[in-house]
Amino acid sequence: MTNTQSSTLSVPLPKNAHRWAEEFAAQQDSLQKGKQVYLNTLAVYAVHSYLKWLNVETALNQGDSWHRSLRAIFDVADLVLPGVGKLECRPVLPGEVAIVLPATITQDRIGYVGVQFSEQLDYVELLGFLPAREMTESPAIFEIVQLQSFDALIEIIHKRRLLINLRQWVMGIFESHWQAPELVFANNFRSSSTMTRPATNSISRAKVIDLVRQVLLLVQLTPTDSEVFDIRLRIYPADDAIHLPPDLQLIVLDADGNTGMEVQARNADDWMQVEFSCQHEEKFSVKIVLGETSLMEEFVV
Repeated sequence: MTNTQSSTLSVPLPKNAHRWAEEFAAQQDSLQKGKQVYLNTLAVYAVHSYLKWLNVETALNQGDSWHRSLRAIFDVADLVLPGVGKLECRPVLPGEVAIVLPATITQDRIGYVGVQFSEQLDYVELLGFLPAREMTESPAIFEIVQLQSFDALIEIIHKRRLLINLRQWVMGIFESHWQAPELVFANNFRSSSTMTRPATNSISRAKVIDLVRQVLLLVQLTPTDSEVFDIRLRIYPADDAIHLPPDLQLIVLDADGNTGMEVQARNADDWMQVEFSCQHEEKFSVKIVLGETSLMEEFVV
């Protein structure tokens, strides 16, 4: 692959970045592990600072690299982008021409950023971005010249912002308009206790869907293993309505826009649902139709 990167980006490392790095490094059992954590922390902070400057939302303290136990066990330098995914920020030392990714962090990343350190550690150069889908080597290793322009990262962020990232739900990160079911159902005569009891490892979120009439959409996500997730979609009447609007349709579309599943409310239905499974990175859409009005929600697992 040719180098599509036009230039590097210089990012200063302020004192508070070094304070975080020193604090995290001091918690480690060895000098070698402390150095690893120090550089990882600075790398993550630098990418966070750059994205913040671009007005891209980050959750600095939600990544494994900011979790005391996890950074002590693993070599992690991840930065959470809410609603988008995790970005791995790998330190690059002077003279290095390739980046080897620890086996523990090759999953669940949208891509990798190379962070070149200066001798004085007062600034870093962001060398570029490599999308995770282009990581084909095993063990995971890529040369620095493979890094692409940050335009590729911004494009991924833009596309994923339009999607509801269900894998983020597993990590406890939720979009603001998707709320705990007990909050959404608080004003409904069906309390959340009347809903089907989910599996103990399920994650549930709900929201109000405003069509000609309002209905409530409940999404339950249940991990079965690292790659497959069971998904249940349910629609309930909103407010004090007893039944769903007749002819209300719930349609599930695949990534190509083809109809995969479809159900329609009958005259006396007080809820309806579909259940299916998805693999990691699989996309699907949920279309809710009532008369001439419809609404689409797009998801990625």
